[in-house]
Amino acid sequence: MIDMNFCIQAIGKSFQKSMGTRYGIDMGLEDRLLLVSLGTKQRRLDEKKVIQLSRILEERVGEVIATDETLGQLQLQITRVRVDRGFTQVSVYWMCRGEGDLEVIDILDKTKNQIKRRISESIGITCPEMKFIGDKSLLMEQEMDKLFREADYGIDYRSLSRSASVLGNVKSEDEQVGRKRNVPKWLTDIREKK
Repeated sequence: MIDMNFCIQAIGKSFQKSMGTRYGIDMGLEDRLLLVSLGTKQRRLDEKKVIQLSRILEERVGEVIATDETLGQLQLQITRVRVDRGFTQVSVYWMCRGEGDLEVIDILDKTKNQIKRRISESIGITCPEMKFIGDKSLLMEQEMDKLFREADYGIDYRSLSRSASVLGNVKSEDEQVGRKRNVPKWLTDIREKK
């Protein structure tokens, strides 16, 4: 037999909760305390868990984008993935190139739910809402490099005196050989690819 007091109390709590959500919390002190205690339980992740989840989701997002036919053609580069502390939103940062970014945004918005579903299937839990954000750091770096190349630094010190121009133009063979030996491997790889 069901305990009637338990049923009455359960119905009263659900009634108070529904009235509180409908009309607000200001229904009296007892109701206010009850509704505050019945508030939605939000998970708060510590920073270590946020970093771990971000890494896991970054791998999964990369896999999904690489295996999808339309997203694979875009050749997106994911720079980072950030999970918020409540695990309610995943921010995915992708590298902007300057050309075709609007098309990339449109395609990502159209396929956002499909990406979310495939990630949920691969990790085994429900993936929160995904937000794709363009990372413009590469564009800003290219713009700064362009500005520095075109910058006017004033009068060249070599043209001020004859001795400065003579001394400034002389390069010893030891310097040239030394520079060739000290070139980093990653830089030579990049130069060979060009």
